[in-house]
Amino acid sequence: MPMDVTLDQLRALDAVVRTGSFSEAAVALHKVPSGVSYTIKGLEQAVGLTLFDRRRRTASLTPAGQRILEAGRLVLREQQLFERLALSLGDGWEPELRVLVDGALPMAPLARRLRVFGDAQVPTRLVVDVAYRHGVLDRFASNDADLMLVIGCGASDDVSGYEMMALPPLELVLVGRGDHPDIELLVRDSSPRVDTRSFTDSRHQVHLTDFHTKRLALLEGAGFGWMPHHFVKGDLDAGALKIQERAGLCRWAYQPQLVWRCAQPPGRAAQLFIKNLDL
Repeated sequence: MPMDVTLDQLRALDAVVRTGSFSEAAVALHKVPSGVSYTIKGLEQAVGLTLFDRRRRTASLTPAGQRILEAGRLVLREQQLFERLALSLGDGWEPELRVLVDGALPMAPLARRLRVFGDAQVPTRLVVDVAYRHGVLDRFASNDADLMLVIGCGASDDVSGYEMMALPPLELVLVGRGDHPDIELLVRDSSPRVDTRSFTDSRHQVHLTDFHTKRLALLEGAGFGWMPHHFVKGDLDAGALKIQERAGLCRWAYQPQLVWRCAQPPGRAAQLFIKNLDL
């Protein structure tokens, strides 16, 4: 059977313990002492426990009363969070903001956006997910996100109904350790409808899940491959990896875009996410 416990009863219990007496609790709650006593008795009846040791002149909790107080204060804190959330969402914040990001893009600026949301105590639930190449476009087309950061849209990609904002160019470089075998390392496109394509003349390929794994394989000399320059800049500067050239290519550039739907303009949280996004 559910217990008929009210927030007023939990507030009365907290006030009595916090102030040290029923009379002081009545002042804090703007009630008469008899009203506080009645409320506490109602709480004791609801939980089936004696909460105060009435043999003492001061308001002393029983062991059971101490545990009920601790649990009640947790409920009161959650209720305060609930009220703040409801007020904030009513102030124009989205309940949730879903952002889909191509894993080739720099992640540090996105991490800074998470910090901005935390520092500003934004009530919007922020969900950031990573996909690769056409997998980003596929998931956005299926309404799986509110914003999309994609490395580029091709001529065959349907972008009707989308608004786009250009981001800084993404440079890819063809790199390897120098003593690598003739094996090209590729990050698999996360779209099942698209085969991961090679821009080189390699005959042997190994498909990996992400650029972090690919970088480790490159450093181990497992092969060569295209990498976003920001992933391997330190390795190139240190000489751990070297620029390679295959079929006359060693550099490639994409034009990333920040995308949202025309029918769904960025709300307050989305605008905060977009503002000063320094990829």
